[in-house]
Amino acid sequence: MTDNRRHINLFDMCTLVVIALAVIGFGLARAGHAGVNKLITGTPQVSIDVFVTGLKTKDLDIFKVGDKSSITIRNQPVDTPLTVTQVSHCPKQVSFLSPDGKKALSFADPANPIAHDFLVTVTDAAEQTKDGYVLKGQKIKIGNQIELEGFKYRVQGVVVDIRPGQ
Repeated sequence: MTDNRRHINLFDMCTLVVIALAVIGFGLARAGHAGVNKLITGTPQVSIDVFVTGLKTKDLDIFKVGDKSSITIRNQPVDTPLTVTQVSHCPKQVSFLSPDGKKALSFADPANPIAHDFLVTVTDAAEQTKDGYVLKGQKIKIGNQIELEGFKYRVQGVVVDIRPGQ
């Protein structure tokens, strides 16, 4: 007597599961529910303002307009350096109350005279999607921590503005 029942082995079962998951994933991607098919609406030049606070340096021309600056977003280096297009700086400020106590006054920090705040604008082409800009594969938004690196510096700042154009 022979038993004609078929048994499904483990390899066949795994193959069927993988095929089913692939079909489900393909269907979700076609329906627009997966992140792999973000619609790129353009690749404009974007200007990114990075605020670096309390940088201790004697060289106030550390960021030069026209120089290249490498950036790192979320510990991921961006492939090609970005161009510095604008720089402004001021001494680090501290606040005090006025003698009458009705308003706040700000002065350069006397305890730390070499500390400066910098606003650095870098520019490059970025992909534009419906939910923001993507710079060399990294989504960039206001509030992102970003690291700027050049010949003499490697500093951390925060993105305070992103705007199309130069």
